Amino acid sequence: MSASSISKDVTHYSSKSDYLQGKKTEVKALKEVVNESSGPKELPDNLKEKASKVDLSDQAKDKAKDLVKADVVKVGEAAGHLAKDTLSTAKNIPANLLGATPKGALKTSQTTKVVDKNEAKIIPRPGVFFIEGFELFSLNSSKSDGLKAMSESFRGAEHYSWSDEEKIIELIKKRPVDQPIILVGHSLGGDTAVNISNRLNSLEHGFRKVDLLVTLDSIGFDNDIIPQNVSKNLNFISDNDSFFNDSPNIAKNNELTDVINELLPSGHREIDENEDVQFKIFQNMAKTVRTLKEQVAKQI
Repeated sequence: MSASSISKDVTHYSSKSDYLQGKKTEVKALKEVVNESSGPKELPDNLKEKASKVDLSDQAKDKAKDLVKADVVKVGEAAGHLAKDTLSTAKNIPANLLGATPKGALKTSQTTKVVDKNEAKIIPRPGVFFIEGFELFSLNSSKSDGLKAMSESFRGAEHYSWSDEEKIIELIKKRPVDQPIILVGHSLGGDTAVNISNRLNSLEHGFRKVDLLVTLDSIGFDNDIIPQNVSKNLNFISDNDSFFNDSPNIAKNNELTDVINELLPSGHREIDENEDVQFKIFQNMAKTVRTLKEQVAKQI
């Protein structure tokens, strides 16, 4: 045997040349197994486990190609979303700092509204929306999804993607104004949650109140100022990933909005799995729903 010893699935080689020779042997053995012309071969014991984990079927290859294609589409959508954020931020910069802007350059494309036959139906319960951030399908198979797990544990909560902004707004509009609205967004989903809050803070949507907004390491360019229709914003920021590290949030009106920023050692991808964070989110959601129910009961 070329390796000096094997312990707990870890092979120890005596030298670099010994390691390279061992790899050549492994590759050759695997090729013989899948080569139909050479017939079935028996693998050495140390390669059986490795071979059992390798899916060389055409179906697996096709699936991998589909995942990559889906990722390309998602990357394009995310880039477009962030580009709109950039334009939104640019509109708030004085014109003399930007120079002349071509007429119509900051206009966004208009979409045709599709009328749903069930659109008029009222949903007589709180609107609790967990909004997932951008994830690559091909890299997400082993990730534990803390946000989805929370949505499944809170009665009546719904789970959506960062790209479901229009759908979430339509669902909020179906809630009576006395029903609480709670938005919890992670990563790009946090940016979407703030976007939704800003859009609801308009005459078009009756300045609809967002009772609780939770942002988990949001990514974006225009999500740091929390609008006055938000009663409370819990903003959790990762101190582990400098690339994703978001700025603290600021209330547009301190008398109407309570903003709490908290810096955490959790990484960007794991921040929604932090048990202390989950506890605080659930505690605040339960308190928000309970308080509003008590207020409605007093009015009856």
